[in-house]
Amino acid sequence: MRNYFIFQYEDLVSSKQKFRATVIFIPHEKIHSQNTLSQEISYFFQENSITEKLVVILPEYLDKESLKYFFQYRDDTFVRIPGKSSDYFEKSLLIYSFNSSGELELKFGNKPKNEKKFISLLLRSGSTTIFKNNGGLVESTPDHHFVFPSNKHSSKFLRTGNVLIYQSEIFFLAIQLLKHMKEVSSIYCDTSSINVLPYAVFELQRRFKLSFECPTVHSFSSYEMFESYKESFPYDSLILISASTSGNIVDRILNEKRAERSQIQVIYFLGPNEKYQNHISNVICNLTKDENFQLGELEFKTYNSSDKCELCSIAHSRPINIRSDVFLTVQPKVEVHLLKTTNDYNPKPVSQFVQKFRGYSDTDNVIKVFYKENDANADYEIYFDFAHLIENIEDEKFSKFKESLNRYIDKTIPANTKYILYLPDIASKKLAEYIVAKIPTNVNLKLIKLEQNFIDQIIEESGSLIIVASCISTGKKLLQISRLMRSRENINLVYFVGIYRPISEKFSIELINDLKKGKDKSDERPFISVEQINCSIQQVSTSWENEKHFFEKMLSTVNDESDKVLYDYINDRLDTLRKNKETRGLSDKVFLRKYNGENLYLRKNFAFWNFTDYTKDDISQSEVYFTISTLVTNLENNDINLFPSLKQTNYVRNILSPRNFHRFNDGIIQASLLRAGKSDFFSYYLDSESNLKMKEFLLSIIEKYNTEDGEALLEFLLAIGLKKLRLKREDLREVLAIAQKCENILIAGISKYIYNIV
Repeated sequence: MRNYFIFQYEDLVSSKQKFRATVIFIPHEKIHSQNTLSQEISYFFQENSITEKLVVILPEYLDKESLKYFFQYRDDTFVRIPGKSSDYFEKSLLIYSFNSSGELELKFGNKPKNEKKFISLLLRSGSTTIFKNNGGLVESTPDHHFVFPSNKHSSKFLRTGNVLIYQSEIFFLAIQLLKHMKEVSSIYCDTSSINVLPYAVFELQRRFKLSFECPTVHSFSSYEMFESYKESFPYDSLILISASTSGNIVDRILNEKRAERSQIQVIYFLGPNEKYQNHISNVICNLTKDENFQLGELEFKTYNSSDKCELCSIAHSRPINIRSDVFLTVQPKVEVHLLKTTNDYNPKPVSQFVQKFRGYSDTDNVIKVFYKENDANADYEIYFDFAHLIENIEDEKFSKFKESLNRYIDKTIPANTKYILYLPDIASKKLAEYIVAKIPTNVNLKLIKLEQNFIDQIIEESGSLIIVASCISTGKKLLQISRLMRSRENINLVYFVGIYRPISEKFSIELINDLKKGKDKSDERPFISVEQINCSIQQVSTSWENEKHFFEKMLSTVNDESDKVLYDYINDRLDTLRKNKETRGLSDKVFLRKYNGENLYLRKNFAFWNFTDYTKDDISQSEVYFTISTLVTNLENNDINLFPSLKQTNYVRNILSPRNFHRFNDGIIQASLLRAGKSDFFSYYLDSESNLKMKEFLLSIIEKYNTEDGEALLEFLLAIGLKKLRLKREDLREVLAIAQKCENILIAGISKYIYNIV
């Protein structure tokens, strides 16, 4: 949902004490559903923590009934904002309205001390957020760079057309143009991709019931205009420049007397401060990052010509010409990756982690898939059953973790600890209780569960608070606690995490740095993680969720009498997927059963493990999947400039070589790879050679479906049905046509269904 524009930013300029603000921008004439508004606010705060300021921006034309949602009925509108105190609205809520000139007027709340700076930063932050969230900065990869219409070379360029996607965001930019619309009869845009912006301004004027003759909108091609046309712009026109990194186009228009300064507005500027100061009255949003605007983008280097361009001469990258703000397309370069056991592909901690937490059976597992506690609508791709781990910590197989945990407790829990605050899940509570049992009994501790008003239970003015979490991925709740604890500044905070599982090392460093920040360096807060592993944090559209939807649709087409074998197979599989909450995730039914009803299992000498003391009976499917998923996730999060990387760009597509399925020929490994990878990684239609090899591989395993070579055939068919594994259409249909002739009922039936939908 994007009915409203909601964003957060940090204010470092409008007051002596920095603060964070959440802004909700409402451009509509009428809000048709308070529940829909409340739900969209709730979704935003599922990913973001509460802030010191909550700013609502409304239009003066908003109808009276909708206004009540923010005044009389605001408790219902903001009911799902987490962690708000009883006086939060009185202290933090600001309601502004904007008029037909785009000016903001405070309607509710305590007026900011420097309101002009406050509003200016709010508008700048919102406009920058729109730019960043929608990919306004296009970055090249090592194989290419860009040539601007001014003939400058650079590895990046600004494309304002990318950001004009959602109506509420377009209107947020448009209100900043309202004051420039007086007595304008025509508007000239330097690219047609921003034409939507003046039309949004016209719509705002209509909503304000202004009487005006609608201006005409024209497009021109920025620098090409200087070569093709010699005329000046009409005196009553407005000239919109989509973006600039220097302001040179403004200088040239002025120097050649094509228009007056007051006629020109640059939507986005990113460049040196002295250039910005020269054109400050002509810039809607200055994107440039500085000491007081950390949200911004860093300046990037440009070269005046090809002979001076280091990207051409040193990096040997290919120049791509930009026309207006559109680049001339070329066929993407396809990089084909074969997984290897080197450290580049296989970080050592993966094997060590599995060895430390393996369950030695199909039913006694810490590492699972497809489960999340306390959330009926989401399930982690990878789930660590930390509650099971703590309950069984005396078991010899978990002895190494127990040693590490006890050592961290002894070393890091301060003697002056007064409180232990644990996250609201079973495992965090068990970890908190374990910590209490291990520290000296004469310490008087109070255990507190993280709830809405937890802070009211913290009455001591000094001492330490241990924040305990069994597992964290994004640290959202820890950041929320940190913010709320600012009112107890004499309480020392210590973060104690059982398993820290960020998506990447870069994310991990940024989160820990944010959590550690105190009043000053002496107040830096300890962050302890007993174990850390970088792995997938996906919890929506996982392969099992997509599989469930796929088979639910397919089951409706299968006759339970004439196709009983196929019907029972699908129904049994759906039963497993639907009961994932009861089983606290999947361990031994992660993948589809083979055509003969047997489960996929791991054979000896798994290339990505450094241990060999296992049999097919003491390794779970989830542990194998976790290993492959973590390898793929690490590659996906490698910087595009590094090798290997599975990141995608418009010019470079990274795919997994079909040879991976020859090299890793255990069906369970092939199935893990298919489920862990994104569709981008299996887009073989992009490369003729890879397409042919994958087609031949699929035909071979169809022929050998009843041998070890074909044991993962049903997983391959599912990947095709989910449109994850993609060949050229004619080749895909040829493969499925042959699979339909298979003598096995399951393979033939599933192939037939997929053939009819691809």
